[in-house]
Amino acid sequence: MLGLKYTVTTFFVCFFLFALHLVAVLSLEERRFSKKKTVLLWIVAGIVFFAVVYLCHSLLTKSIRFTASFMGSFLYFWGTFIYASADGFWKKCYLWVSYGCVFCFFWSLSSILSNLLAIEGSVVLVYYLRSLIQIAFCLPILLVYRRYGRSFIREVSGFHSKNWRRLFIVSLFYFIMFSMLMVKLRSNEKDVGVLLFYVFVALSFVAVTLVNISNIYYMKKEARDELVKQNVEYLTSYVEGVKEMEKETRRIRHDVRHHYDCIASMAREGDTEGILRYLGEEEERQERPSSFCPHVMVNGILSSYRNKTKDAGVSFIAQADTPFYSRIKDVDYVAILANLLENALNAAKGMESSGPIRAAVKGVGGKTVIVVSNPAPSGLKLENGLPINRSTGIDSVITASKRYNGEVEYKVEDGICTVCVVLSP
Repeated sequence: MLGLKYTVTTFFVCFFLFALHLVAVLSLEERRFSKKKTVLLWIVAGIVFFAVVYLCHSLLTKSIRFTASFMGSFLYFWGTFIYASADGFWKKCYLWVSYGCVFCFFWSLSSILSNLLAIEGSVVLVYYLRSLIQIAFCLPILLVYRRYGRSFIREVSGFHSKNWRRLFIVSLFYFIMFSMLMVKLRSNEKDVGVLLFYVFVALSFVAVTLVNISNIYYMKKEARDELVKQNVEYLTSYVEGVKEMEKETRRIRHDVRHHYDCIASMAREGDTEGILRYLGEEEERQERPSSFCPHVMVNGILSSYRNKTKDAGVSFIAQADTPFYSRIKDVDYVAILANLLENALNAAKGMESSGPIRAAVKGVGGKTVIVVSNPAPSGLKLENGLPINRSTGIDSVITASKRYNGEVEYKVEDGICTVCVVLSP
């Protein structure tokens, strides 16, 4: 077992590294569980991390203890991150392995620098110095990512699995290379050939990372283009409804003299019941598509789904008080309201249910509240207010909501699934 001096050193080094990993987790993860459960998971991860490092350095030979402790703890953190983060599997893998590349890169750099700066013969000082250099380099990068890169990455759906899988494979290759170099440099920090290869791999990693960022940008652009297409679809549906209304209005105006003549004839004959019946029939023919609210996009989406549900034989009830001008962007109304209604309609059709589907878009105390309810599918399971098996549509709802400090919560009561989205624009 380790002596007291090295036990204390191991404890402090582990503490520094765990704090760094924790900052990485807070920057990268989309929290899946409640705060209490998430905190508990990472406390357990910290305990396991300390135990793995201590046991590896206590029980294993010097040649393999570092490699075993690093890989064991990293893989455990990776698994915990995947379990605790609510995002697509391959996106989570890509994010964590990319962080692993950055960690290995700066750990290798800290080995080189500590070899140059440490007091000769002081092994304990070398450990402390490496940890401090590691934190000094990694922490600013993580904080910059959290400030500027996090929102950019979160806008791209984690369920574009094919694209994220490709990015992950590239990052995994570099992680393996950096891991091997980290072990090699630790055992022989003055090997010029290894140092040159380390510089080459580092520069190529930076170049590939820039290419990956451009790929993610285009993934984001594709997602935005898809929302624009949806915008066009809903607005087209709304415009078609307005055109039909105008066409019917012109017909009524053209035929109005005939209606007056017919009513006058029945009036002269004293046929009061006939007049009332005729007026009732004409009112039915003149029934116009209802205008839900002054906001064109919300109106277009609700009108579109009124038509879709009618064609599917599903009852649809909607209310909205959204003003003409809204601080919420049209594309975000599409991402949230349209996806919720699409999921509700698919659920009703899958259950062969006639509904009803209910939708409400209301302004409450400066906030915008969107509520959609529909018959709940039998296989729907929730955890912490969200479906366990999340679709791309739900992912888009959550991503768009976060741009307005939004909250998304699902509930199932008496066979009805209700989702409530509260936005603070």
